[in-house]
Amino acid sequence: MAGSESANGLEFMQPGQKRPAKLFHKKSRTGCQRCRARRVKCDEAKPICSNCTRLSLTCVYDRIKPDQSDPSPPSSSKDQNTNFNPESIIDPPESEARRKLELSLFYQYFSETGPSISVDESSHPFWVDIVSQLAFKCNALLYSLFLLSALHRTKKSNYTDKESLNHSSTYLNMTLRELNREIEHLSSENVDAVCLTASMLRIYTFVRLQDRDLDSYVPPTSWLRMTGTSSAVFRQSAEITAMNPNSVGMQMIDLVTHLLDEEEERLHTRGLLHLMRRQDAHELQESWDEDVQDAYLSTLNYIGGIWKAMQDRQPPGSVARRLIVFPLFVNTRFVDMVDEKRSRALVIMAHYFALLAMLRGFWWVGDAGPREVRAIVKELPLEWQPSLAWPLEILKDQIVFTHDMEVDKLSEYAAGLKLQI
Repeated sequence: MAGSESANGLEFMQPGQKRPAKLFHKKSRTGCQRCRARRVKCDEAKPICSNCTRLSLTCVYDRIKPDQSDPSPPSSSKDQNTNFNPESIIDPPESEARRKLELSLFYQYFSETGPSISVDESSHPFWVDIVSQLAFKCNALLYSLFLLSALHRTKKSNYTDKESLNHSSTYLNMTLRELNREIEHLSSENVDAVCLTASMLRIYTFVRLQDRDLDSYVPPTSWLRMTGTSSAVFRQSAEITAMNPNSVGMQMIDLVTHLLDEEEERLHTRGLLHLMRRQDAHELQESWDEDVQDAYLSTLNYIGGIWKAMQDRQPPGSVARRLIVFPLFVNTRFVDMVDEKRSRALVIMAHYFALLAMLRGFWWVGDAGPREVRAIVKELPLEWQPSLAWPLEILKDQIVFTHDMEVDKLSEYAAGLKLQI
């Protein structure tokens, strides 16, 4: 039994072993107020940084980096070093041109962008009807609507529509400013709009992910953290909406609460435990303790749950939703290990991204999955390559998710490939 536990990485850190130093630990001049006051590193995830998420603190950014207005894909633009108070952001002047632009962006969202975001019929009302209605009552939600519409136009033009790209940058800053204001005064009056705005920003982060530069591989931890901070918003919202099951926030939370139960039960790691093996020299180099083990098992359980949902003939929309909300549920310690570029953590991320490739038919996901898998393959040393066999096999025979996909097609696809390679 002891040998089996050792093989699966179930032993803890040995005496004398040191935890690897965290990389990229630099003081930030543009972090949130709480982190600067506590003199700790802020990952600057928005709308709520990871430290404030973990400690359930109010997260306020009074210094942020403006996006560069150079018309190029979001990933290739460089952050400016100029710091400024978000309250100093100058909105476009009220004019006939602005009114026509925003009317055009609103129509773009209602008729095309909103419907293209929903993964099934149950989510369609949230992304189209409810967003459009509540946007008139909340500037943060309204500006996020304009942001995604402008990004959608930019993507459709293959980034030749420079004007729309500039508009997306403008409305991103305005969205973040207004969302921070709303979160500071979160109540039953604005909680639904705040939940929807956080979800809209999650879509934005997927767009950023698919266009980021992968020539010199940097793990997508900013994406994981920025997307994951939505969970803090939903957690705060759950307390407010608990007594109102008809609220939009509670309905959105209800769509994913079953995933919390699966996290507690840990029933989906079977077929993935070979990734926990600690036998060969390269597998034993990593420092190990109970937190490390739990972070890996938690993430593998989530990924295994996606595959199990396909095998169990769950609706395609439910499977797609699992893929999209992954950053909301991922273990924060695991994100740290991805940031440290631990080989095992990158292998596990490759397994997730291989499944995300199923959603490449959505404009806001695109080829993010295949791109990340191939970049990880190039990044990892030779001894870890066998652990990437399954993600690469998935990419060879990849189905593309569609709204009208039959359940049997997903189930047959899952049955055709063994999870463990």
